[in-house]
Amino acid sequence: MQTINECPITQSTKIHPYLDLGEMPLVNNLADSREESLNCPKYPLVVNYFPDSGLSALSVAVDPNILFTNYLYKSSVSQPYAQHCMGMFSDISKYVNIKNGDLFVDIGGNDGTLLHEFKTLNPKEGLYVNIDPSENLGEIAKSRGINTFTCFFNPEIAQTIATVKKANIITSTNVFQHLKDIQKFIEGITIMLADNGIWVLEFPYWVHDLETGQFDQIYHEHVYYYNITPISILLRQYDLEIKKIEPQEIHGGTVRLYIAKISSFHKVRPRVFEYLAQERKYNERYLQKWADTVQTLMQKWKEEITHLKQTGVKIAAFGAAAKGCIFLNALGIDYQILEYIVDDTDIKQGKYMPGVGLEIVGRQVLKENPVDYILILPHNFANFIQKSLIDSGYTGGFLHFLPHKINL
Repeated sequence: MQTINECPITQSTKIHPYLDLGEMPLVNNLADSREESLNCPKYPLVVNYFPDSGLSALSVAVDPNILFTNYLYKSSVSQPYAQHCMGMFSDISKYVNIKNGDLFVDIGGNDGTLLHEFKTLNPKEGLYVNIDPSENLGEIAKSRGINTFTCFFNPEIAQTIATVKKANIITSTNVFQHLKDIQKFIEGITIMLADNGIWVLEFPYWVHDLETGQFDQIYHEHVYYYNITPISILLRQYDLEIKKIEPQEIHGGTVRLYIAKISSFHKVRPRVFEYLAQERKYNERYLQKWADTVQTLMQKWKEEITHLKQTGVKIAAFGAAAKGCIFLNALGIDYQILEYIVDDTDIKQGKYMPGVGLEIVGRQVLKENPVDYILILPHNFANFIQKSLIDSGYTGGFLHFLPHKINL
């Protein structure tokens, strides 16, 4: 565990802490028993603000080898994500002229879902490379015909790829916020990116998370919490710039950036400047008021859930997702309040959510041990989840507390 006491963009040591969630478990460190779950290792989860760049960051970073080497999230389980990837290919193909022989590289590509969809939709002959450190997921990607480097992305890997061919399209979705050494990552991008190529970067937009109260996006895998301003400052250090911005609904509020070399023929769209101007209000004063509001909401929601339990109803949760782990642990909602957690990911079933002692089960348990309410933890997919549960015969009620609009 390393302390983050310096901004990775400006190297400034000027820090303003604003939200402290206490000691929290690693969200994907699923346990084999209730006892192991309740006694799992925990680490500080504190968010700091670096005013010189506008970047928010955790106070400490956990060793990435502990976090990602055997990862239990599989992209292919999420039908909405697969649909998102299809839409992304359509959008990219409208923005750039995709040619025969183009190299597509997905960084942090998990089990190869994105490139699998790209390969299926692309009418041209292309080359596809996935880079992901998780050995178990890398094997799945390879089985789907995707060339895969099982490692963390770095300048050396970028050079290995660039020696063969420069990438016309680089993608990284929901991964940039996981990285501690962002300077090395950007260096690798510049090595691998073709002169007029694009890097399509997607990440949870911190402004959106702030405005919708999504404190559950804060966990140890997310080292940094990005707005457009700090990324723009960082990119210019490497002669890169944001050319276009598109808001996305995936993961509860994401932005997609089209990034290219400053010298490329891609032009900067006006929306980029609009985003930069709008972000000026999210300063230390705003962030502290936001944190105080979130703490009040967390207490209120815990009281609502425990009161419902006290009326005699049975409550389960759906989705052993990272954000769900934080939500339950931060509110102190455990196995004494909920019956179990339903999840469709087979490798999670039979394990226990860290910190709260809740067993993760398949959907069949809803029929074997029915409940009156289901608390939906991956609220970004709430509509899809509710419909799928109703379609499979569930007749009870639903609970979800996020997103929650915050006006400051």
